[in-house]
Amino acid sequence: MTTLSSPLAPRAVRRAALSVGAASVALLLLAGCSAESPATDPESATTSAPGSDATIDYSYEGYEATIPAEPERVVVLDSRAGLELALLADYPIVATAYGTDSPLSPLVDDASAHLNNTAFDLDREEIASYDPDLIVVGVGWYNYYEGEDFNLDEIAPVLAVNDGIDVAGASIDDPFVAMTDQLTLLDRADKAEAAIAEYEQTVAEAKEKIGDWTEGKTATVIHAPVDNFTVISDDSIYQVVLPALGFSILENEEIDSAPANPNGAGHMLSYESAVSALGDADMTFVYKAEPDADLDPLLARVPSIAAGHWFDGNLAERFGFALTYTSFVNGIVETVEGF
Repeated sequence: MTTLSSPLAPRAVRRAALSVGAASVALLLLAGCSAESPATDPESATTSAPGSDATIDYSYEGYEATIPAEPERVVVLDSRAGLELALLADYPIVATAYGTDSPLSPLVDDASAHLNNTAFDLDREEIASYDPDLIVVGVGWYNYYEGEDFNLDEIAPVLAVNDGIDVAGASIDDPFVAMTDQLTLLDRADKAEAAIAEYEQTVAEAKEKIGDWTEGKTATVIHAPVDNFTVISDDSIYQVVLPALGFSILENEEIDSAPANPNGAGHMLSYESAVSALGDADMTFVYKAEPDADLDPLLARVPSIAAGHWFDGNLAERFGFALTYTSFVNGIVETVEGF
């Protein structure tokens, strides 16, 4: 059984070389942790003879497992990479542990049960009660459960999904490499093509709806807990989606010279410097530690925020595959149309 290393927060996609400070957010982000694996031999999958008992010898970025080619009862144990790939693969999901904040939750069939316990205290008997023939989980959570000797594979075969932040070949121009690779290994390359086409169509439609406002505008993205804020514009989803909609990403010396967030990507600044650091942004994307939290009064003085040109972000959308990217685009359209 293979255990992969996995940071708690996503980093920018930097293939030439590809933040949170609050502990509560770190726990939230673990639900979609990425796996930073050492270089491996080319990924491969071998499928046995067709039939209900056909299996796939799955191998990707250091994780290997034999899983059913056409599972019939799938339990998903996270609300990020695992859930998204299961949805993309069109797996028959009988139970999930997705968070209610997940942008993917509306895509889960109403007939799918929701596990009673949280991801940190899963109940083996409850999982087994759904008689799964496949368990799907993000690699970050898989590693956590392995460290806790939870031994998921004693219940059913496990597909540990790599969220793709650090896989070879991914780039800002091609952010869906891991999604495509893994769906191809599952003999579902057509699902990847369809999801990418849907994302691209959504971007095209978004530009028609809001392009007159977004084209040529400057945007910045921050995580805003209580004590300070962190500029996280260099996370991959923002580097991909915002320029696609016509935005440029705010850069300046004050941001670049600020100390790095020790818990993840980005630069930390005090709220006293919010106006000077973010003042040139036409739109600010704000990710609060708690969805219902009020904005810091000093942050509210930033011109774009004071003008109402800000996006109330969902931390569960900070990274993902094409479904998450599409959801993010739709959220931007809804926000800008409300200006």
